[in-house]
Amino acid sequence: MPRASLKKRKDNRFTAKYKGKFFYGATQSEAYANRDAYKRQEDAGLRPDMDAVLLSEYSAQWVHTYKSNVSPRSYNDHVRILNSLVAIIGDKLLRDIYPIDIQKAYNKQSGKSKSHIKKYTQTISALFSSAVNNRILLHNPCLTATPPKGFEGSHRAIDPWERDLILQSDHRFQPAVMAMLYAGLRRGEALALDVDRDVDFQKKTITVRHAIRYDANTPITANPKSEAGSRTIPLVDALASVLRPLHGLLAPSASGAKMSETAFTRAWESYIAHLEQLHNGDTTRWYGRRKGQGEDWLKANPWQPVNLRTHDLRHSYCTMLYDAGVDVKTAQKWMGHKDISTTMRIYTHLSNTRENKSVNDLQNYLKTHPSITFGSQNGSQLQSTTSKIEAL
Repeated sequence: MPRASLKKRKDNRFTAKYKGKFFYGATQSEAYANRDAYKRQEDAGLRPDMDAVLLSEYSAQWVHTYKSNVSPRSYNDHVRILNSLVAIIGDKLLRDIYPIDIQKAYNKQSGKSKSHIKKYTQTISALFSSAVNNRILLHNPCLTATPPKGFEGSHRAIDPWERDLILQSDHRFQPAVMAMLYAGLRRGEALALDVDRDVDFQKKTITVRHAIRYDANTPITANPKSEAGSRTIPLVDALASVLRPLHGLLAPSASGAKMSETAFTRAWESYIAHLEQLHNGDTTRWYGRRKGQGEDWLKANPWQPVNLRTHDLRHSYCTMLYDAGVDVKTAQKWMGHKDISTTMRIYTHLSNTRENKSVNDLQNYLKTHPSITFGSQNGSQLQSTTSKIEAL
């Protein structure tokens, strides 16, 4: 049976009606095609009214609806990840996003830590899973995309030359750095530390009571990361000498208040630039530009950057505990780890590293002392070698 003829509107368009909705077209066929496309979406179980929703629109709605009860830090993490997704694949219609787009976003995370990639993929997959549950999409495009593996142990213990630089520093951020390095404080814990309230010089202890979290750059005083984060740490002499002249916040802003996230970022960048100047003997602005410093001089004396993160300082503290023979249970308490497996992972890694180094030291020793393994009297030498290795 042929379709009914549609009347042309005053604007020269045609209108087809279905369930109280109107579908327009420059021709009758186009109007019917738009109506039929709507019907097909209904038949597939999709919501036709959501066919024009953009990735950015649904992301904003999703994070506001499903993540309103999480901590400000977690909420902002979700927002950053979703903004990153839009920046990488473009602000497409939600229904025009395919596995290849998700794979493109995943590939951009290559070289980052396993924990970052896990958070990234979980957020994006949850977004699209929600879109499926709300009948906006038929399939989750994340299911066939493969994220990079990432690497573990993204934090490291600082090198001796880096520790020497830190100990030479007189930068205003030095006390906070020393607290992270010699008490294992997290960044937020160091920024919330009040010397008068939390440091007991007589008992030689530091008590961690609070931590700074950020909500849209605004510092918020909160409890530590977990119940285990509230802890008392021994105050070592190297740190006590730095803290003793201070009062109030360990690392205040220029106005004496708690640092905003932007203020902290600038303070940390300034501190790293200060260490680089100590290390290289000049600032980046003037390095290689002074009299007698040309291209040949720069080739022979390349700029040496200082690549430190705040958590590297905390990791160094845990390494120091291991080197000092502190048992893992005590280390867990002083580090404020909720789960001892976190401390064990660091201790086991350090133990394996030291064992491998010991094996290499033995091999190198034998290579540099050939008389131990190759002598003129093979029989007696073999017996001597065996006894010496057993003694090692």
